[in-house]
Amino acid sequence: MKKIALMGIFAAIFFAGCAQQAPTKNLDTFAQCLTDQWAIMYGEVTCQHCQKQKAMFGESFQKITYVECTKEFERCSKLKWVPTWEFKDGTQLEWLQELATLAAKTTCILP
Repeated sequence: MKKIALMGIFAAIFFAGCAQQAPTKNLDTFAQCLTDQWAIMYGEVTCQHCQKQKAMFGESFQKITYVECTKEFERCSKLKWVPTWEFKDGTQLEWLQELATLAAKTTCILP
């Protein structure tokens, strides 16, 4: 019985460690580059995927050009989903995007 209890404790510690997110790197330069390349993120404050996308940038998200669709409905009226990223060439990527995908879509380099 003690072995089972100990295994449970070790499993809980292991999975708790796995659930913690690694600290966000400083992505200020990357985020500013996306803005300089005319990348725009459209989202909504109530959207979980939007919140996850913002969290991927950490504090650097303040450098991203962001449109809050609950406040600027007209700018978002043609979108099907949020988050949506729009790029200089008019193309869009819908849903949560990996930072590497955003880098590949622009000339921005991840640190």
